[in-house]
Amino acid sequence: MNKKEKSHPVSKKKQTVGIIVFSIMILLLTGCFNITQHISKEGNDLNVFIKFAVSKSIFEMSSSMGGKKSDDNPCEDIFKYNEESIINGFPKNIKARFVKADNDLECGYEMYMSVDVKSKDYKKLKRSNAPALFPLVGDGEIYIKFPQGEEDGGGDQMSAAFMSTALYRLTVNRNVIDEIESVTFKNADESYDISYIELPDIFIIEVPLAYWIASSSTCELIIK
Repeated sequence: MNKKEKSHPVSKKKQTVGIIVFSIMILLLTGCFNITQHISKEGNDLNVFIKFAVSKSIFEMSSSMGGKKSDDNPCEDIFKYNEESIINGFPKNIKARFVKADNDLECGYEMYMSVDVKSKDYKKLKRSNAPALFPLVGDGEIYIKFPQGEEDGGGDQMSAAFMSTALYRLTVNRNVIDEIESVTFKNADESYDISYIELPDIFIIEVPLAYWIASSSTCELIIK
């Protein structure tokens, strides 16, 4: 973004949501994938790590079924993002870094984010304007909004069945929330009670992504 150009904070937040939705949709079209997220705190800084990864076995299976092999790297389709656009899409008080992920087993990308929870901009964030997958922490609760799926295909049962093994895995340090009473995943029509694992220093929460893929509405994860 040109240094002379300025964007309204709300517009930037909408841009971020759009970019993340676009990124996830490409991963969906590419094959089964997983989302890994970790939330921790250091002083007033809330640190957020998110990883979107696709198994390379999906590409190999597709190539084998097609009866031909290609020298092209299918992961390059996932890497067709402008790092500056993604980072510039976040509110100014959120420090964000984008990293490609590519190894023998999977490919995708990682995002590292940090924000001062005492800052005015963070306190102004509400459920209605929160960036997708960015946690709102306060009053013994963590709120995470999932981007809205496609209006015309969100409820497709075949898509949900295909994604039945895909997971959103969230780990939360106890310095973010000390105790958990309930974890709920909600969309416009249904609410799901989600189990969690309690360890001495972290909580582990796993949500089947089929819950999200099967819905065309905005979804929410609420931890209390």
